[in-house]
Amino acid sequence: MKKILLIKLSIVFLILGLIGFILITIIAIVGYSTGSEYQKQLLSEMRENSTVINNQIYADRYRALLNNHLKKDGYVTLERIVYYLQRTNNILDTSKLSYEKWEKAYLKNVDSEKKQMIPIKTICKDLKKDNTLPEYTIKSGRNDDGVEIDKIDLCYINDKSVADSNDYTDVFLELPFSFPLKKSQDFTVTSIVFESRELDFTSDGTKTVDQHSGWDFAVPVGTNVYSICDGTVTSIINTQDNDLNYYESYNKTGNYIIVACDNGLSANYFHLKYKSTPDTIKVGTHIKKGEKIAKTSTTGTSTGPHLHLGLKDANGTNLDALAYINLFNWEE
Repeated sequence: MKKILLIKLSIVFLILGLIGFILITIIAIVGYSTGSEYQKQLLSEMRENSTVINNQIYADRYRALLNNHLKKDGYVTLERIVYYLQRTNNILDTSKLSYEKWEKAYLKNVDSEKKQMIPIKTICKDLKKDNTLPEYTIKSGRNDDGVEIDKIDLCYINDKSVADSNDYTDVFLELPFSFPLKKSQDFTVTSIVFESRELDFTSDGTKTVDQHSGWDFAVPVGTNVYSICDGTVTSIINTQDNDLNYYESYNKTGNYIIVACDNGLSANYFHLKYKSTPDTIKVGTHIKKGEKIAKTSTTGTSTGPHLHLGLKDANGTNLDALAYINLFNWEE
C-alpha cells in the first residue's frame, strides 16, 4: 500500500514539475520574443530620428565635441543635442550658441559610466519637471544666413508625450556592435554621418552636394580595422594597389569590404589598403565581432588616410553606425 502511495506521489510530483518546466519555458520564450521586438522597435526609432537638415552649420562644433568626448563619455547624436539646445533655450538656430553650451548639452544626454546616450524618455521627464525652462514656442524657419532649420521636438511624437507614454522606456539599449578601431588607437572624426558636404570628385572641378553615408575616422595608413559585428563577408574589392588619394590616383572605387551582419544589417569599410585582408577571410567567410579584417589607407574617393564606416538596413538605407556601437566594452 505504501509502495503504491509513493508511486502515486512520485507521478504527481513529476507532473507538477513538468507543468512548471513548461510554464517557465513559455514565459522565457514570450519574454525573449517581447524583448526582441522591443529592441527592434527602439532601434527603429533610433534610425528614423537621426538626421538634421542643413547639418553643415553644426558640423565643425559637433566634430569637436565627438573628438573630445566620444572615447571618454560615449556617443550622443547631433539631433539629440540640437533638440536639447532648442528646447532649453527656445532658440531655432543653435549654431549661434557657445561651445560651452553645446558641451553641456552633450554631457546632459550621455551616461558617462555606461558610455551610452540616455533614453529619450528620461530626458523628456527631466525637461518636463524643470520649471525654469522657457516655453517652447519656436517654429521652423530660416536663420539670418537664409539656411533652413527645422524645429525638433523629440518629446512629443504624433502629439503624444514621450514622458507620459508607455510606448517609451527609461531602459538603456543593449547595443549589438563594437568599434572598428581599438580604443588605444588615436583617431579623429573628420566627417559625420549624413553630413551635407560640397565635394569635388569630378574631372572638370564641378562641386556636388553630398550627404555623407557614414563616419570617417582619420588614422595613419596601415591601421588595423576590426569587424563591428558577427557576420558573413559578402564583398572584398581591391582595385588600387597604391596608397594615393583620389586626386593622385583618380580611382573612384578603391578597396573595400562589406559584411552582412547576423542581425540583418550590413557594414561596409572603405578606403582600405590593397589586399590587406587576412588570407583566412574570403567572400562567404563567417567572421566574429572584433576580428581583424583589413588595414586602412586612402584609396578610392578619399582625400587622406582614414576609415569610412557605413551601415545599411535590409532595404539599403544608410544608418548611423555609432548609434549601434557599445562603447562600454571598447577594447584597448
